[in-house]
Amino acid sequence: MLLILLIFGVTSVICEGPTIHLPDGTIEGLTAYTIRDKTEFYAYLGIPFAAPPIGQLRMKPPQPVEPWNGTFEAKNNKKICYQISSKVHYPQTEDCLILNVYTPIKPGQSGNLPVMVSIYGGSFTHGFASIGTTGPDYFLEAGIIVVTFNYRVGPFGFLSTDDDTIPGNMGVKDQVFALKWVQKNIHLFGGDPDKVTIHGQSAGAASVTYHILSPASEGLFRGAIANSGSALNSWANVNGSGLHVARGIARIIDPTISKTATPKEIYDLLMRVDAEEIHKTGSNYAMFAPVIEGKHEGAFITESMYELLESGRFNRVPLVIGFNSEEYISLASNEAGLRSSAKTYDSNPATLVNRDMRVTDAETLEKVGSVIKNVYTKTSDFENQLGEVIRFRSDDMFIRGVIRYAQMQAKYEDVYLYQFSYHGLLGRNNLTYEGCGRVEHGEDGRYLWAGADLTKYPASDVTTVERYVGFFTNFIKTLNPTPNNEELFQNVIWPLLTDNIHFLDIDEDLSIKQHPRNMVYEKWVTIYSKYAVEPLLTY
Repeated sequence: MLLILLIFGVTSVICEGPTIHLPDGTIEGLTAYTIRDKTEFYAYLGIPFAAPPIGQLRMKPPQPVEPWNGTFEAKNNKKICYQISSKVHYPQTEDCLILNVYTPIKPGQSGNLPVMVSIYGGSFTHGFASIGTTGPDYFLEAGIIVVTFNYRVGPFGFLSTDDDTIPGNMGVKDQVFALKWVQKNIHLFGGDPDKVTIHGQSAGAASVTYHILSPASEGLFRGAIANSGSALNSWANVNGSGLHVARGIARIIDPTISKTATPKEIYDLLMRVDAEEIHKTGSNYAMFAPVIEGKHEGAFITESMYELLESGRFNRVPLVIGFNSEEYISLASNEAGLRSSAKTYDSNPATLVNRDMRVTDAETLEKVGSVIKNVYTKTSDFENQLGEVIRFRSDDMFIRGVIRYAQMQAKYEDVYLYQFSYHGLLGRNNLTYEGCGRVEHGEDGRYLWAGADLTKYPASDVTTVERYVGFFTNFIKTLNPTPNNEELFQNVIWPLLTDNIHFLDIDEDLSIKQHPRNMVYEKWVTIYSKYAVEPLLTY
């Protein structure tokens, strides 16, 4: 049972494992059964997909792994990249570029099954595909192969000097490398490389949309699913601040280094110190994320995300994208802090204006802030309506950028937009504020990944699991979440996104709605159109 908890959460495991011969070497995995239907599957854990990014490979794009002799024991996935998080207590390492494959196909058998490659979230500062964080059971039972992998986060994955010395984006380049590994090897696990769908939540969702925008990812997948994030969210890009952060980290490690240290001096310092020295400095900086690189060989993205979308210059793949009914409520447990923010917004409305609007004039900032405040509070104040603070932050941090991305891609390629509104016991969120929704950031994932004994939950929770997983498995197989009328889906057909912004509301009953957030999104569009300074980068 200990092995079960460490590796699969609640899935039962048999120790004898299957063997597969990869181009890089032989691996031996595990045979297991899903918790619900007892479907037999095979798990290959901790497979190296790139060379360890240590020594001269630190802060560099991933490189091919050295082939190994003998048999690699692919039976645990405990390697975790260095994290910026006080909640992660597992050992962490630079040598962390591993992936996991879960397949219902026996070795040696052909299957040509569709594949879902899932990318974890975590603000680009933490997250891992190890220690049972994702239970693939529901997808395996539907005949879908699941791949998860680690990518570098924090300074190891996203430090940049704003030039070619450390161009940045190492973490998303790790993701590209993993996707290339899937293209090369997934047939050996019974998968079809032409039927790969990428999936991600939060920063993983932003990563998914970055891959749609990046020429480096062309041809590596045919469909995409993004839960609660996009490349247009302001937290998903830190363009222009890289050198400042790199200098700050360098000066924490070595206070004698100049405040105007060159990128080369910073790079030389980072190359000669122990990884722990770099790791300890990361928590001093709140944001690490992708950047727009200069044009050079191996660049991930070199143009504005907004402009790429606007002009239709992206990888044309169908997309399912959506958000939860109140993303920010997960961060609102401190009512005193929430009330303090409300007072700030009331006394200084300019603080409501997101930096991505690029408004710098004090008078205009005050004016725009007052317009935004009125959208949420009308004639009252935020302090008297704490639920509206949460609604504002949900929109500002997550929902506005998700819907805008969806709208822009929908002009050129199929997009299905949803809102996840179902609040059940499986979701575990007990916070509530008058005037706002109940489903927090990441809560929908508990209905997607196996991790609970569903016999202990209400029938409506189980139905929501079956529906949510069903939409995604349909899409992974057919590129349409509702290809047919189904009783499970109450015969609702999910429409493509158009200018009318119709979306699927996933609640205890399914429904097609229009005008997300009761027209608030449209008001944001008006505000950006009138006051934002072009060219825009995020939204």
